[in-house]
Amino acid sequence: MKIADVRTTVVAVPQKREYRSSWRRGYQGSGPQLSVLVELETDSGLVGIGEAPVVWAGRPEATVALIEAVHELIVGADPFEHDILRRRLYAETGMAHLGTQGASWALSGIDTALWDLVGRAVGQPLHRLWGGAWRRSSPFYGDVPPGEPTAMAEDAVRWVERGFRTIYVKVGFGFETDVARVRAIREAIGSGPRIRVDANQAWAPGAARTIIERLADFDLEYVEQPTPASNLDEMAALRRIVRVPILAHEASLTVEGALATIARQAADALQLDPRFDAGIMGARTAALMAEAAGLPVVTHTFGELGVGTAAVLHLHAAHRNFVLDNQTYYWNLEDDVISGGLLEWHGCELDVPTGPGLGVELDRDRVAHYAALYEREVRGAPRPVPEDSFYDLDYLIRPRH
Repeated sequence: MKIADVRTTVVAVPQKREYRSSWRRGYQGSGPQLSVLVELETDSGLVGIGEAPVVWAGRPEATVALIEAVHELIVGADPFEHDILRRRLYAETGMAHLGTQGASWALSGIDTALWDLVGRAVGQPLHRLWGGAWRRSSPFYGDVPPGEPTAMAEDAVRWVERGFRTIYVKVGFGFETDVARVRAIREAIGSGPRIRVDANQAWAPGAARTIIERLADFDLEYVEQPTPASNLDEMAALRRIVRVPILAHEASLTVEGALATIARQAADALQLDPRFDAGIMGARTAALMAEAAGLPVVTHTFGELGVGTAAVLHLHAAHRNFVLDNQTYYWNLEDDVISGGLLEWHGCELDVPTGPGLGVELDRDRVAHYAALYEREVRGAPRPVPEDSFYDLDYLIRPRH
């Protein structure tokens, strides 16, 4: 069996609400969710599907161009020689030397489609190819966008009422703002549900110690990436003196980063992403390293449709240390491009697909509809430019007492 063709389709699927990060405006939810669907067709007619995120300032054309640039390397390849092909692609695109994450994000659609092909060829879901399922469904958290404390508290209550057990909150907007928001949420949801805060590297070490110790009063589950990932020694020192466990994010998104974070004892848990450097196998390698170190892991999101979501559900199933609630914006989609529409939520959980490969199929009518929406309303339209940074720079540099 050889790959005979590579096809890409850009789709724009409407979302329910706008979302703001502590470091970038409109990272998710400002307009439709853009994704690049990838299809690999073999000479036997079998088709594997994948999905590449759009993270190049909202420009899917860059993702498509990177995939098209490796077309001649993929056509004629054996999908069962997956790892050899992936490493060849990385070598040919310079990733082996440059570690270019943007290229890996684009090539992740090919990576996923190759795995889907293998699963379809042998008639087995991916989690069975990877050793079996430790779980049949996987949990995710509810995300409360930054805003007025009262409104955020009301939003958190709605998540809890829907059956979500972990509330995720961006911080790094200033000491008083962060404290007021987290306090309001904790008071509104009570002592049962968990609160996880994410600083996106916003704090210098001294500032991080001050704010984390104050936020610890609200019984946090984790604080995600409080300090810059470039200095793991600082994060390790911080971890030893604060009361709240630390979850690595930017520090652990590559295999090398995950290994360094574990070796430096810089985090209590790791957040992984199968779209970075070594793809799904890289995320699996990192998960196994974390398991050996006794650390739980979660997955990061760029905002996936059903194809990308199915891939992470198989990843969760195949590794026993995915015991925490994971990140997703899947609940923010108005629709999906897979047959049957949106995957069904059961409280905070989604079921692991059981069909061959990814276990999901493309709905051709939906794909055509949302491809047309992209061409009609998104392609060529100006992208919003952030008006400001959301860092409190004075707070970033100097701790408040």
